[in-house]
Amino acid sequence: MLFLWKERKKMATTTDKTLYGVEQVDIKNLLSTIAEDASSTEYSIDNPQDVGITAVYIDGTRKELHGGDDLIAVIEEADKLLGFDINLKVAQLMPEVDETICGGVATPASGQWTSPISDAEEAYPFYMYVWIKNYTESDSRSVQDGYIKFTFPFCTGRRSSQDHSQQNFGSPSYTIEARRNESDSEDIQPAMTYAAAESIS
Repeated sequence: MLFLWKERKKMATTTDKTLYGVEQVDIKNLLSTIAEDASSTEYSIDNPQDVGITAVYIDGTRKELHGGDDLIAVIEEADKLLGFDINLKVAQLMPEVDETICGGVATPASGQWTSPISDAEEAYPFYMYVWIKNYTESDSRSVQDGYIKFTFPFCTGRRSSQDHSQQNFGSPSYTIEARRNESDSEDIQPAMTYAAAESIS
């Protein structure tokens, strides 16, 4: 009897990350040209409640060439990733965050923020870092293994909902659009990058 052995195809293993919660969000204004602004201040949001990230695509088109009753040719364009839409909800009012994302003027000493009243006060773009806890794989008890840092180098945003009701806390929320940073044609930055980090820095 003849046995034929078929060589099994070697498969590469994936680098798995187990994410839990959201630890911190950092934001800092850019210049109107989307370039780095050395004079602006980076603010850390250490009480984020929710961060939702949704991919945004431009739908590809389909074109058909007909000849009589026959279909002669079909061209289909692939969908194209445009960027990411992010919903951010925080636990407290922060005038500096409103000023960074929405423009206007923040007066931290009095806890005041006023929305824009002129073109000069309109919002500038900003970059954003989101820090998510990374946990080890385990069938018993997982332990934290640093963080996954999500980087969004070019964002624009606006205020979203803020609901208040009896015996409930109000949570301000923001809608943010993250897109490629093309301020430097020789160094275009992607809409989103994530990588492992040992600690928040």
